[in-house]
Amino acid sequence: MGLCAVALGVGLAFAQARPISAYRGTIGDAAVEVMLIHDWQLDGMSGYMVAAGGAPVPLEKTPYSADALLLLNALDDPGLPGRTLVLQPFAPGARTVVGRALDLRSRLQQPLRLQRETLFSSEPRHAYDGELLQIGADARFLFRVHAHKRAGAHLGRVDRITVIDRATREVAQVIDGVEIVFFGGETLGFADINGDGVLDFKVTPLHPDDRERGADHNRHYVYREDGGHVRDEALDALGAQGLLQFDGAGGVALRPQAGIDYRAGTIAWRYYRYVTATRFEYVRSGEERF
Repeated sequence: MGLCAVALGVGLAFAQARPISAYRGTIGDAAVEVMLIHDWQLDGMSGYMVAAGGAPVPLEKTPYSADALLLLNALDDPGLPGRTLVLQPFAPGARTVVGRALDLRSRLQQPLRLQRETLFSSEPRHAYDGELLQIGADARFLFRVHAHKRAGAHLGRVDRITVIDRATREVAQVIDGVEIVFFGGETLGFADINGDGVLDFKVTPLHPDDRERGADHNRHYVYREDGGHVRDEALDALGAQGLLQFDGAGGVALRPQAGIDYRAGTIAWRYYRYVTATRFEYVRSGEERF
């Protein structure tokens, strides 16, 4: 089973380590949301943006200086950027950012003005309470999480996931009381788990014995036409046994925790497949050499 591997593992060391400033504003007369991510280690700025009806578009990481113009290429076309945001000098986390958007094909320039809604920073002195658009989207849905952190804490927490219909811009589903770790724009780890063409996602719950760190295993929410994104407890139980990978067509591969034999040079796998949108079955076991 060849996997176009999307591995949904647990990663806790870098939970939202880089500050994210979430902005709303306009490009010309059109509404836009822009998320700016400051990489203070490399002194770079990146992010993503979304306009009405669109999907999140990555903003290419660019060297940043507080006293110089910042040019961010919008990677709407993987092979060739179509737009550049030209931002006047600003400090990281500035409440207002102004500049212009340059269409690289038509050379049309439009004024850009952004107002910060929330600064998501993992620094202990900062507190936050706000919603953040997630980087992943499909043809039907956008996703937001509501995150909060008290001053003095390092770990941000999410208590609500909101699913938005891209066509109508209306709320399609609200998942409350989730109590999961905040990983910025990648809090939801996306993959088409059951092969229905709609993005599903995994999350990292808070540890039951230590609310300041994540649990050892993920939770998985799988889309159903009759109920939206619903937690798949059978998949959670399978994931507790080892590493899961998904092929995007309903196939699931499990590498058990004790599945690597270094002496023999082999990795054991067990393969499953979703036979309906809500149920998977065991298919076979296999082994690969390394």
